[in-house]
Amino acid sequence: MNNRSYWLNVLNKTTWQEFLNAEREISAFKDDRWITVQNIKPGDYLLCYITDISGWIGILEVISEPYRDESIFKLDDLTSKVRVKIVNKLELENAVPVVAMGNKLSMFQSLKNPNKWRMLFKGSPRKINQQDAQEIVKAIQNAF
Repeated sequence: MNNRSYWLNVLNKTTWQEFLNAEREISAFKDDRWITVQNIKPGDYLLCYITDISGWIGILEVISEPYRDESIFKLDDLTSKVRVKIVNKLELENAVPVVAMGNKLSMFQSLKNPNKWRMLFKGSPRKINQQDAQEIVKAIQNAF
């Protein structure tokens, strides 16, 4: 799909496990991100990043329009949702370390202070440019 957009999906081990336990078909974001979530379209990819291990863990393809719902997730502010299907999923121990990709991602090169790279992974969803996204997708696919 040529017009696919790519989105950062920030999770931690707990929220990733909740996703895997909840039939693996819904990705949820904080209610205050609803305006951004409404820009996500079917066919877009969510690139999953786990904060606890600073690594890329999976690729989810969006298969629905965004919607709001208060069920499923224990954290009650995760009400902005999209239905997804797993394209690629790594085990935690095989996650792609984000720092290993620093020289390949333009998002790192634009930092004024290279020690502040974690700021890039605050809040999601956030659109990722095509070139960076393709590097991340390739790294996840090659990690199998």
